[in-house]
Amino acid sequence: MKKILLTLVAFAIAGTMTGCNGCTMMYKNLESNYSELHRDVVVLNAFTGDTLFTYSGACYFSTPEQSSNEVSLIYYVNGKSHKADFVGSGFIFKAIEK
Repeated sequence: MKKILLTLVAFAIAGTMTGCNGCTMMYKNLESNYSELHRDVVVLNAFTGDTLFTYSGACYFSTPEQSSNEVSLIYYVNGKSHKADFVGSGFIFKAIEK
C-alpha cells in the first residue's frame, strides 16, 4: 500500500513540474549539466542583425531572478567551463537543441 501511495505521489510531483516554465528550464539546465545537452547557439545584435557570438556544443543558459535584461551562457571548451554575459535588451538568442 505504501509503495502505491509513494508511486502516486511521485507521478503527481512529476506531473506538476512539466507545466511550469521555471521547472522546465531547471530540468533543461540539469539535463545539460549532467548529460551535456548540446545546442547550436547564435547571438545576434537586435539592431543591426550582426552575429556577435556562436557556439556549438554542451551549454546552458542562466538568468538572474532580479534582472530581465541579463543572460549568461555557460559553455564548455576542452572540459573547462566558460561564461559569456549578455547585458541589455539588444540581443537575439537562437538556440537549437541537438
